[in-house]
Amino acid sequence: MTPSPASTSAPDLGMLGRRLVLLPASAAASLVRGERRRARLRLGCVLEHVAPRLALASAALVGAGEVIAAAAVAGGSGGAVHGAVASTIAQLAVSAVAIASGACLSTKVDFLWPRIEQLPDTLVFEGVEVTGYQIFEDPKVQKAIAFASTAHIGQFRRTGDPYVTHCIHTGKILAALVPSTGERAINTVVAGILHDVIDDTAENLKSVAEQFGDDVASLVSGVSKLSYINQLLRRHRQKNTGGSTLTSEEANNLRAMLLGMVDDPRVVLIKLADRLHNMRTIYALPIPKAEAVAQETLAVWCSLASRLGVWALKAELEDLCFAVLQPQVFMKIRSELTSMWNSTSKDKSMRRSSIRSDLLASTKEVHATSTHDLLSSNDQEQSNMEDLLRAVLPFDLFLDRRRRSDFLNNLQSNSEASIRKPKIVDDAAIALTSLAACEEELQQELLITTSYIPGMEVRLSSRLKSLYSIYCKMKRKRVGIRQVYDARALRVIVGDKNGALHGPAVRSCYSILDIVHRLWTPIDGEFDDYIINPKGSGYQVSIISHQIKHLVASINAEV
Repeated sequence: MTPSPASTSAPDLGMLGRRLVLLPASAAASLVRGERRRARLRLGCVLEHVAPRLALASAALVGAGEVIAAAAVAGGSGGAVHGAVASTIAQLAVSAVAIASGACLSTKVDFLWPRIEQLPDTLVFEGVEVTGYQIFEDPKVQKAIAFASTAHIGQFRRTGDPYVTHCIHTGKILAALVPSTGERAINTVVAGILHDVIDDTAENLKSVAEQFGDDVASLVSGVSKLSYINQLLRRHRQKNTGGSTLTSEEANNLRAMLLGMVDDPRVVLIKLADRLHNMRTIYALPIPKAEAVAQETLAVWCSLASRLGVWALKAELEDLCFAVLQPQVFMKIRSELTSMWNSTSKDKSMRRSSIRSDLLASTKEVHATSTHDLLSSNDQEQSNMEDLLRAVLPFDLFLDRRRRSDFLNNLQSNSEASIRKPKIVDDAAIALTSLAACEEELQQELLITTSYIPGMEVRLSSRLKSLYSIYCKMKRKRVGIRQVYDARALRVIVGDKNGALHGPAVRSCYSILDIVHRLWTPIDGEFDDYIINPKGSGYQVSIISHQIKHLVASINAEV
């Protein structure tokens, strides 16, 4: 007589036996034997690199067949539970075959097969945490911090912080923009840390050159010249016009003058990092002066950031300026986006609604804010400038997933600790969380369905459109906020190994596009395929996918 499932000894079968205790003993024994056999084969393949991989894959297939067959036998009497077990085991078997055959050993997929990595030790200089920025472990960078600390000793900013913290923050911003190694990158960060020593301390350019080399001295000198000219022009403008508003012609002339003084783009990059941290802490200035600096930053320095191609930094700068210059509109847009994304995340079925009904709903929605509503809104809650600036998410959160994850975890910890945050800051956290949820949803589908192609690279990234950019688009197109479909964006980049895998990469793009279609409802007329229909300029290597419920996915095949 066949033993009852309850008579099977779970401890004798180990963990696998405990999971399969509901199966007949014969089936469970078959599973255990198959698992042990596959484990021995996989271990043998690792130890004996000469063992044929195809034989290993065949053995894994046979083992997987035994597992699935055993689950199927149980499924005849166990119903849906055993069906789910069989489905799960089948997926594991497919993955095991891929690993055993070596198919994914040469495949770089940054979100698949995560490695368990040791978290870096906390790294703090003068109260500024730089954990995760490898370049700060370089001796030359640490020497620059010590040099700046001594030079700026006794100096404080209007925020009350020691002045050297501004220098380290400037270097930290640069560390997010340059490679983590290499002499030019290191010198850029060092120059960022030292960018104010020749203007605000007793140190001179000669001592900088002696301590850190001519390249660093040249960068520091260039930044000093830019700052000096910028201050002269600002004072001249205030004296002659009595105001701070830059005309379009004045902004163009200032940009041309500043660029004409620079022979190394790293000088502009350092100045942008300096300006970004100043904007993050501009709440310490009187409001008229803060507005003047913000207006100048928006007219001149955001444009220069665009010319250098540092789009993420430019987006943060724009939002900081926007928060200072138009705080009510800034809060209104942030609140509207939070309302939209909260409702769509709670009602998953909305994603499957038809295109026509979706568009009709968006145009008839009570809260579908128009540009006129934003400009005429006077009933928003008042919030001080520091809170508004805290609601602007740092650009480096979108460049590093771990950093973004840590940021969200800290917000969650603060919430659990009942640390009250202003509503505008909570709204910003909700926006980032909603983006992370969209990214995770796509990531899970890619994890399951991405084919294992030797040499193929798949990278997934995301971004939030700056509130200032949303505002400008609403004004330019005369549309409501619900017709701005790219407020959140996902990008999947498929590499082709320098053209060697161009065909498979293109096919993979269309496969990923199919995944995107399954996850989110496409909007009619918002899809462009530049692989089949290249632009006149020759641009042919990407598909800009349909706009998806305020989410746009870009799928690129790199050549």
